[in-house]
Amino acid sequence: MVAAAIALRLAHDGRDTTLVDLEGDQPELLGLVKGAAPSEPGIGDWIAAGEGVPADAIGRLLEEVTRGLRLLRAGSVSPDGADPARLMLAFDMLARTGPVVVDAGLDPGRVRAGLGEQHRSVCVLRSCFLAVSRAQREADSIDHVVLVTEPGRSLRSSDVAAAVGATRVDRIAWDPRVARTIDAGTIVGVLPMPLRRFELPV
Repeated sequence: MVAAAIALRLAHDGRDTTLVDLEGDQPELLGLVKGAAPSEPGIGDWIAAGEGVPADAIGRLLEEVTRGLRLLRAGSVSPDGADPARLMLAFDMLARTGPVVVDAGLDPGRVRAGLGEQHRSVCVLRSCFLAVSRAQREADSIDHVVLVTEPGRSLRSSDVAAAVGATRVDRIAWDPRVARTIDAGTIVGVLPMPLRRFELPV
């Protein structure tokens, strides 16, 4: 959800943006017709094809979502466990036209480990003890967190920052309007207020 919101806001600001889906659920979240989506090629297929496919062929896999925003699906071949260098090549190719936002989910492909200084990693967390504990186990120090703040939770931004080693914590308020928009498949046309207000981590 946060990856989609960032990509949509960049596109609305007039920047030619690519959203890369490593988790496989962005088409549904964006309200796209599923159709034969699981068999449609994506970044996983491009990676699996190896060096026999020209690097710039990845551009043919992009799907227009709305003006200024293109989606690169996960594809019919899972990108989990992909060579980090191959992933970085894909991101660098796509970045030639504008910003690239990657939905890496829980990062089973260890995307964060391959990021260079020109890339920014953002971890999205709920203000929940269990979510923060899992983040501590799953990753090394996390520099930047987007924290979904929920009513009744006792964890503060400073608590989360200290727990995961973050130097920056941006907050998004939990709001049922976000869930309703996603359930209705209208997030592309109507970005809910909490997703319009939080500071972009770019």
